This record gives sequence, structure tokens and C-alpha cells, in this order.
Amino acid sequence: MATTAGPRPLRADAQRNHDRIVGAADEAFAEQGLEVSMEEIARRAGVGPATVYRRFPSKALLLRAIVDARLAQLEPSIAAALAAEDAWDGFVAGLRSVLEAQAANTSLLQILAQVGELTALKGELHTRVFGPLRELMARAQASGQLRADLDPAELPILIRMVATTIDSSSWQRYLALLSDALRTPVPTALPNR
Repeated sequence: MATTAGPRPLRADAQRNHDRIVGAADEAFAEQGLEVSMEEIARRAGVGPATVYRRFPSKALLLRAIVDARLAQLEPSIAAALAAEDAWDGFVAGLRSVLEAQAANTSLLQILAQVGELTALKGELHTRVFGPLRELMARAQASGQLRADLDPAELPILIRMVATTIDSSSWQRYLALLSDALRTPVPTALPNR
């Protein structure tokens, strides 16, 4: 009888090397962009180049590991937002967690855009990030606290609106302003698209 076990977990030392390599790569990409060499990443991680190449034969795989680590860091915040008793608080907490992740990872997002990985990750981002945000949105609308005329397809646009202010370090102010604009009970009619 065949089993459907997933990949075997790494040995403890291999996991430590993996984590050091991913952390070093994250810092190196942020500082030097895609031009950073795998040898420099190995040096920063305190491992040999062969260890890096054995685990990550390409920079694309290394970028993917960084994204997976970042999403794994984001998911508990989104889960906490989903667990919030108040639908409105959960919705705003979900938006805030995504924007905090973007603020902490602006250089990674720029690199991913350069190599086209953002497009490749779009489906996964929708499943792991925007799916839960849509659920939070639906709850807030069902509770009557969020404008009913807001469409779930507009979530990425709303996040981008605030994300454009991340470099100014006052994005929290703009999230608060956006939140006030989206909250009922006095919605303004939106023009048709």
C-alpha cells in the first residue's frame, strides 16, 4: 500500500543551515539586489557555497524560500484576524497585517517584481492571503459594519492605495483614513465602474 507522505523533514543541522541561508539571502538581496552572488550568500550564512547550491540550485528557488518564510510569518496574523470576535476589528487587523508585511519587505517585493515572480505567485497569494481577507470582508459586511457596495475584487486595489504610502512611514494614518471611509453606517454611493 502506497503512502502519501509529504517531503521528509530536514535534520536539525540541515534545517539550521536552510534557515541561515534563507536569512542571509534575504538580507543580501535587500542590500545588493539580484546581483548578489551565491558565494556572498554562503559567506553571510556561514556555510560553504556547495551547501547553498545543494539546497538552492538557483536564485529563483532561494527567492521562493524567502517568500514562503514571509508568508509563514504573515499567516498567524491573518489567523488572529479571522479569530477576532468583532468582524470590523478582524477586517482592519487583516489589512494591517498585510500592510505591515509589505512595509517590512519592500525590497523583496521589488526584486520579485523584477524577476516576474510576483506574477507566478499571484495564485498562491490569493489563496493564502486574499482568500482569508475576502472572508474577513464578508464577515464585516454581514455584520453591517463595512460598506455593502464594496466588491471583494477591490481588496488588492485598496491595499495598493495604502501601500503606496509605505515609504513615507505614515501608512498607518492612511489605513485609518481608508478604514473610516469604508465603515458604515453612512456610506456614500459609489459611481458605477
